[in-house]
Amino acid sequence: MCRSAEEKDLSQVADVHVAAFPGFFLTMLGHSFLRVMYRAFLVSPGSVFVVDESDGRVRGFAVGVLKAAGKDRKLAVRFFPQFAVAVLPGILRNPIKVIRRIIGQLLSEGGQPEMPDGCVVLRSIGVLPEMKGAGVANRLLAEFENFAREKGAKAVALTTDAENNERAIGFYVKHGYQVQQEFKQDDSRKMLLLAKDFVL
Repeated sequence: MCRSAEEKDLSQVADVHVAAFPGFFLTMLGHSFLRVMYRAFLVSPGSVFVVDESDGRVRGFAVGVLKAAGKDRKLAVRFFPQFAVAVLPGILRNPIKVIRRIIGQLLSEGGQPEMPDGCVVLRSIGVLPEMKGAGVANRLLAEFENFAREKGAKAVALTTDAENNERAIGFYVKHGYQVQQEFKQDDSRKMLLLAKDFVL
């Protein structure tokens, strides 16, 4: 069953993130950081945040924010004290990589393209590995789009890796998303901007 995310879900959402995205930079920052990050999205006025739950267990999530609500940096500033505490374990584990990445994010836009006007930006869909192929991602995306429409969005936009990412790209294309732009993030990582307009 898909529904709106709640405060009580955040620990399990962080668990799903860790399981779904091993080796990713945000995962490396740790469970505490992830809880703070997803709470920042949850309380944002432009948040669209859904979970797939069965028998009290969160099996997946989809999270994003209205473009009009501002960039992620504004959330980081608002929650700076919590982020500062939560990021410390990650800094202690890998100080050079984490500090360099944080400074890079603060000093640049990281090559992010301009998102379409009136859209909700889908930041992440995460599904427990053992639930892949069970239709969880399909339900999450459909419910995310429904909530985006309720927020007044005209479209959903997202970015994803352009290389070695055929499964994810195919998933979005199957659901009506089209490639709008290819760009480089941080001057090296090839990315795609995809978007889906809603039929009004």
